Amino acid sequence: MVKTDLILRILRISAASFNRSNSGQQSNMDYKKYGWLWKIAIVPSLSGGFLAAMPNAIAEENILVIHSYHPELSWTDQVKQGIDQSFQKYRPDAKVFHEYLDSKRLPALEHSQNFLALIQKKYQNIPLDALMVSDDPGLKLILQSRDQYFPKIPMVFLGINHVQPELYKIPGLTGVFEKHSLAETVQAAKQLTGADGLIIINDSTETGQANVKRIDALKKLPNIPKAIQIISDVTPQELPQRLSAYPPSWPVVPLGQLRLNKKDGELINFEADTQILKSKVPNPIFTETSMRVGAGAIGGKVLDGGAHADQAVQLVDQILDGTNPDNLEPISESKNLWVFDARELERFQIKPQRLPAGSTIRYRQPSFYEQHQSVVWMLTGVFSSALVIIALLMEVLRRRAQVEKTLRENERRYRDLAEVGANIFWELDENLNLSYVSDLQGHQPSAISSQIIGSPLTDVFADEEIFEFNTKRLETILHWRRPIRDFIFFAKEDNQEMRIFKLNGKPIVDDAQLFQGYRGIQRDITEEYFLTKKIAYQAAYDSLTNLLNRSEFDSRLQESVNLAKEDDTQYVLCYLDLDQFKLVNDTAGHIVGDQLLTDLAHLLKQKLRPDDVLGRLGGDEFGLLMQDCTLEEAQAFCEKLVTQVQNFRFQWRDSQFRVGVSVGIVAFADASYSAEELLSRADLACYKAKDSGRGRVYVANQNDRELDHFQLQMAHIADIPQAIEEERLFLVKQPIQSIRQPTSLHRHYEILLRLRDGKNNIIGPGLFIPAAERYGVIALIDHWVLENTLDQYYQCGLEDEMVSINLSGASINDDRATAKVIALITQSSVPPSNICIEITETATIAQLDQALRFIESLKDIGVKFALDDFGSGVSSLSYLKSLPVDYLKIDGSLIKNIAVVESDREIIYLINELAHKRGMKTIAEFVENEQILEQLRIIGVDYAQGYGIGKPEPLMALNQVMAS
Repeated sequence: MVKTDLILRILRISAASFNRSNSGQQSNMDYKKYGWLWKIAIVPSLSGGFLAAMPNAIAEENILVIHSYHPELSWTDQVKQGIDQSFQKYRPDAKVFHEYLDSKRLPALEHSQNFLALIQKKYQNIPLDALMVSDDPGLKLILQSRDQYFPKIPMVFLGINHVQPELYKIPGLTGVFEKHSLAETVQAAKQLTGADGLIIINDSTETGQANVKRIDALKKLPNIPKAIQIISDVTPQELPQRLSAYPPSWPVVPLGQLRLNKKDGELINFEADTQILKSKVPNPIFTETSMRVGAGAIGGKVLDGGAHADQAVQLVDQILDGTNPDNLEPISESKNLWVFDARELERFQIKPQRLPAGSTIRYRQPSFYEQHQSVVWMLTGVFSSALVIIALLMEVLRRRAQVEKTLRENERRYRDLAEVGANIFWELDENLNLSYVSDLQGHQPSAISSQIIGSPLTDVFADEEIFEFNTKRLETILHWRRPIRDFIFFAKEDNQEMRIFKLNGKPIVDDAQLFQGYRGIQRDITEEYFLTKKIAYQAAYDSLTNLLNRSEFDSRLQESVNLAKEDDTQYVLCYLDLDQFKLVNDTAGHIVGDQLLTDLAHLLKQKLRPDDVLGRLGGDEFGLLMQDCTLEEAQAFCEKLVTQVQNFRFQWRDSQFRVGVSVGIVAFADASYSAEELLSRADLACYKAKDSGRGRVYVANQNDRELDHFQLQMAHIADIPQAIEEERLFLVKQPIQSIRQPTSLHRHYEILLRLRDGKNNIIGPGLFIPAAERYGVIALIDHWVLENTLDQYYQCGLEDEMVSINLSGASINDDRATAKVIALITQSSVPPSNICIEITETATIAQLDQALRFIESLKDIGVKFALDDFGSGVSSLSYLKSLPVDYLKIDGSLIKNIAVVESDREIIYLINELAHKRGMKTIAEFVENEQILEQLRIIGVDYAQGYGIGKPEPLMALNQVMAS
């Protein structure tokens, strides 16, 4: 059954993910020549902010975009914005980095290698999930250097001028080709202007050379102007003269860009050169580029950078979802739109009805409302204000009439409120007879009512079967004419329900200070009374378990201590702490843990004697106070409790949980200890029970030297900073041997910790590490162990040996501790690949996400990980698939009987197979003899550790420690 269950679990484990590492070379840059490049590369335009991607930051998905041109170019800006907006739409958590090659201003690309070296250095610690390249120069450069700088990173291109068949054959590459609608734009220009000639402005850039081929192909198409004139590398000053040779009705189509001042000068951006064209020549301007629309061009079927970028981002989105880029064929049809400028259409008298179907017309003349919106709103506001003023005046008049009506009704209203309210108003005359009672119309028939006018107040409550009333006290108050304050009595209703009332009243005197009677109120406080009782209960009882809370239990304990001083009554204080409860909380959640506590509290209450006091002291800790009980009786009682708790099974849905309990007992019958000291001593006795193996009862005798010593030792060991300052900590190493190659020169050691006390006695970690964890100083020990291991690595003769270092959950689950660990390792001369961090299952599952970040951060720098004590937890297999460790250390409890217990061998076999399928090496602990080693060799376990392999020995000799 065990074997079948394990095999099924193994089959469900997913294949191990591989780690991607980026490596690169640093190269120096001539800053004087390429100083501007540093600014582009070091301060990129980053979606979401570059500060979120500092070195060693691990983003879920990182995408690098390399633009061929500089960021100020309008096409580049349009593509960048389109990429950022599309990623925000499809994958908002992805981090997008932008870099710029600037091939327009530096077409020779002499800086290309320096640019790539900068990119490599800058992103060496950021794992890239995809690479996007915009436009031809950048794609050409990246493809030439891909194996060196971007191996195995899927690539997506965009902005490529025409379909290039060779790009279909490159593995790991897909993208979107530009499909300019030059032919359709030229045909529309001819149809809208009626001209049979065309002027095309071009340049000699790489893009311009590609345009020449497009123009040659254009001439072969139908419905194209017969005369096509090409003007290249023209400056604004030359425009009028160069175009004066052609009719002003011929449309101009700028495919390239104007030059600044000279033929080989800097290119003018799309918007600026279109504005220049409009100002210099009378010809209508048509375009296939969206940036020119609005700057002076009539329009055309344009390539929109944002839509183009969106197509490319959709390909990246599919790749990040797991699609192989080789299965995504490049897109050859980009999304182009018919877009026209209404102002230019009107200028050249082109009617919108003549435009191609589906055209978008921008920059229309605003309507009257749009032109004069502020005036319209101002007039509307004035009119509305006038209406409001009129309405206010009408309301003033209405309220004035209402005031008179309200004043007339006030007296009647207050009388009605007194009569129908929840309280009864009453008055006594000078003879102490009832003279006035507000009528409650049957709301409180068992208390004061208007039917007993003229009767003495005390006679009203004379019926003892109905009322619980302190008549004598009230008579005394009335006799001495004192105020009646919070006089509470009980009344039984006709339905036998008990109600609680409160009387309050004050004596009345006239101007001469002569007594005139009493005036007061009777109030029903039934709900308030029971609410007060409930609050008092909640103040004394734990809301989850309905046991006494810590404060109330402490009060009862103090009372018992005081009584013990007076009459020598025998008391026993028991401190109960559940075993393995934290594991239930961590694995099943706090809701399950709370229900388990509730059920256990109910179980404990059922077993108590009538006078026993049980309280909840903390999360899973309980206090039991037993009166008139001998120590032997208490011990026997607690032993039964331990057994009953161990036999208790908590069922939650399909899961069953079990916990244990450890108990510490302290007896007291005099004033030897205070309440605080008794509770502390019982707590220490409970901890001693846990230290002895859990599920036990430990009795703290009056002169318990062992417990006194343990208490002193705990107090001393808990002061870890002092132990470190006094150099009482030292390291030992225990060998881990390869089973297959026992004579291998490569050695592996686990680093262990020892402590010298004040008398130079050596204390093992089992006696002080739990205390350090309990008192919150284990992180300090972790730091000391790691720092001293790295400092002593070469001093103690280690050269290329692997060293395993144990770290606690406090270091694993703390971002600041993680940063310190990384700093210690990277600043050390010890290669990170020679360091193995050992972690326990319990430490990792407490905060699994944080533990995974810790593991990934250190594995990125080469550190290895081992999962310690595997097989001792209740959920080992369920968490193993989440932990990317290199070694699996099989718990010694499964190893020590492997030579004689067949079921243990089967479990070890399955664990070993599981680890190997996950790509892990296995290490067996507690290997004490050759028989165990032989069985492990047969099963195929990789490494062995234990006294049969080698005992721990000091990492450095004492004289070396003192010298260092």
